[in-house]
Amino acid sequence: MNATEPQLTSTRQLWRHIGEAVAAHVVMLSDVGLIDDDATATLLGAIDTVSGGEPPETSLAGLVADFDDRVDAQTPSGIAGTARVGRGTADAVATALRLWLRDRVLDCGAALDGARRAALDLAAANVTTLMPAYVGGQPAQPTNLGHFLGGLIGPLGRSGARLPAVYAEVNRSPLGAAAFASSGMVIDRERAAELLAFDGLAVNTLDAVSAADHLILAGEFAAGIATAIRRLIAELLTWLRTEPESFRLTEEWTVAAADLPQVRIPTRLDALIARAREVESSLAALRNAANDLPYGPTAWSAEALLHPVQAALDGCNALLTETTELLSTGLDVNRAYLANRAGQNHTTTSDLADFLMIEEQLDPGTAQLIAARTTARIIADGIETSGITPELIDAAALIVLGREIKVEFEAISRYLAPRRFIERRTVPGGPNPDTVRAHLEGERARLAQDAEHQFGARGRLRRAEVRLAELEAEYLASARG
Repeated sequence: MNATEPQLTSTRQLWRHIGEAVAAHVVMLSDVGLIDDDATATLLGAIDTVSGGEPPETSLAGLVADFDDRVDAQTPSGIAGTARVGRGTADAVATALRLWLRDRVLDCGAALDGARRAALDLAAANVTTLMPAYVGGQPAQPTNLGHFLGGLIGPLGRSGARLPAVYAEVNRSPLGAAAFASSGMVIDRERAAELLAFDGLAVNTLDAVSAADHLILAGEFAAGIATAIRRLIAELLTWLRTEPESFRLTEEWTVAAADLPQVRIPTRLDALIARAREVESSLAALRNAANDLPYGPTAWSAEALLHPVQAALDGCNALLTETTELLSTGLDVNRAYLANRAGQNHTTTSDLADFLMIEEQLDPGTAQLIAARTTARIIADGIETSGITPELIDAAALIVLGREIKVEFEAISRYLAPRRFIERRTVPGGPNPDTVRAHLEGERARLAQDAEHQFGARGRLRRAEVRLAELEAEYLASARG
């Protein structure tokens, strides 16, 4: 997709949304008795014709002005200008922008659901896949891949939970605010909001046409998702470069190096990180643009807000779509290799003190000192955790306690085995397989609730669109009759 395509698409969408806003306003004017049925039918017919036309390449304020001019050109002299009664350019721009934005937010929410579902499926298939987890670039403790993916599932789930609040802030009607002080005409802002399936009004009329925080909220929603994905992809790239046998990307995710036939470059992962950073940068640009806005209506500088929020939401949508593909079909997990690595580099030695407290009834301070000395010794001697012997522990115990402990080798080996290490982690959210399964079930339930909210919001928008079209048809039929 080239740089101009999203803007052109948005122009057509905004043109259509301007038509919806003007049509709803005209129906409202009829409802309150400011215009008769014949004028309403004439105006709605003209609005429908103009909405189907090609929009000009101009600013948002220019789109509204051009739309109004075309409607006036389609109506008799006695009716021309009536569609503007009780309405201005500023509130029409703000309304069209909110109608456009709420669609984009819901689109992003649907893509988010797909990525969450793919992450949950991959995690559920790997709750017993042992692997090491890293802290500061070093193997720290064993876990399993299902638990490891919780670092992505959690923030994506929280983004899904935030979406209703984002949508609620966006889905407020500015229509009827006019330039910023509304109109002396007796209009019904609530009726116009209802016709457009808004959840309510942006109440204060100056705030209605000058607010930018709902745009920033949408940008923050997109950037939060992008950051969570970027961190996971960066970790996967580290694994691929340092432990190339751990995960394998399918061919669709790599490019062969012509002069190195054994090498396949993970270009799409690098591209995902770049895309995520672009989304994050778009939020920064959006905030800067909002900071630079003057106090008052934003209609004549709306592009400064539209372009970065569009880039953030479009980029987020594409990022989520590709992440879904990666997690669903792009990643092969080498379970045997990961399981082998899970117990290496002393990943379970942090439990040696627990073993000494539980099995040998040592006090915590003594157990920790003996465990620390034993661990330092095996690291210095290049011995893995599986090589810890009773003699090594007794050597440390003699220094700390002044006596030997005489632990059993089999007991140490069993306790410090990676699988046993994980099985003991039964606290909520821990890596014990049953605990991970319970966590994933809870996340699936949250996902179902979030998807239900989006389904309900989409349904309300469709019903309002159908109802507005029905009202237009009724007025036209009445005029012909």
